[in-house]
Amino acid sequence: MVSYDTQSFDITHLVDQYRGKKLEELYQENHHIITNEMGEFMELIWQEDNFPCDLKLYLTRKKLLYNLKTVHYIGEFIENRLKGRGIKTLKDLRFLNLRYWESANYILELIKKKDYESLKKNRYIDDLDVGFCFNIGDLLFLDIETLGLYNNAIIIVGIGFFKNQKYEIHLFFARSLEEEIAICEHLKTEILPSFKCFVSYNGKRFDIPYIANRFLYYFDENPMISEEDTPYEISNTKFHHIDLYHICRRRFRGMFERYTLTNIEEQLLKLRRQNELPSSMVPVCYKKYQKNPNRYIGLIKECIEHNYYDVYSMPLILNKLLEV
Repeated sequence: MVSYDTQSFDITHLVDQYRGKKLEELYQENHHIITNEMGEFMELIWQEDNFPCDLKLYLTRKKLLYNLKTVHYIGEFIENRLKGRGIKTLKDLRFLNLRYWESANYILELIKKKDYESLKKNRYIDDLDVGFCFNIGDLLFLDIETLGLYNNAIIIVGIGFFKNQKYEIHLFFARSLEEEIAICEHLKTEILPSFKCFVSYNGKRFDIPYIANRFLYYFDENPMISEEDTPYEISNTKFHHIDLYHICRRRFRGMFERYTLTNIEEQLLKLRRQNELPSSMVPVCYKKYQKNPNRYIGLIKECIEHNYYDVYSMPLILNKLLEV
């Protein structure tokens, strides 16, 4: 949720440090302007050559094979009893227990076919459990910054993806509110068709529905749903979605006081950001920048770097979850 309590954060040093500079000066080597039929916007690119992450998506297949609860009529009690008898995996269950043979075989066939859409309908299979169905290049890490909740503009879209064994971070920045439509057009036509799975932090509840609403506002269509789906009721059916927030809350229940992204970075990854701007300040900073770009350029730099760290940390969190 966006909060506008800005009293606890002092922006003075950010304003003074960069006053009078231009955004193009601050990001000389990693920015360019993208133009399409809807207008233009600024793109900022970072290529993380030595990114400390090796996503082993295949590990989720092994975990799923050991989850006997995916079979009908097997709960935690029966699973523990079966494992006590030496039946550890779905393959064991298929050959050593005739009662559950048919259901176990059905799950195994779905795993073999990598039919994640059917698998994720099982209440004991979460979004990450079907990660083996995807290649690392299928994953689109996604985070947005907006001017508030619901019908306000998107001002930054941050994406991350793996290409040639390197992690790339691309930020699409609306230098003015008029550039938002060009960013949406770029997402719709150039970015989304290249991926199969979103990875976000609370994106199921916020980022994806928000983007869907902006697509409908500008284009009267949502490219993230099938034609038979009802707009405004469903925000995404075409893409699998691994929401790290909900998985962290389940996997690390009771371990952390708060499950915000920055707190998970600090507690789970032992990563402390160089950027210090809280997300609640992004709308305020952007509005100040719009009124006086020369004076408040430092604030928009902080907004950009806040989004950069959001996109940077998500693969690292995913990597930790794969190891659990």
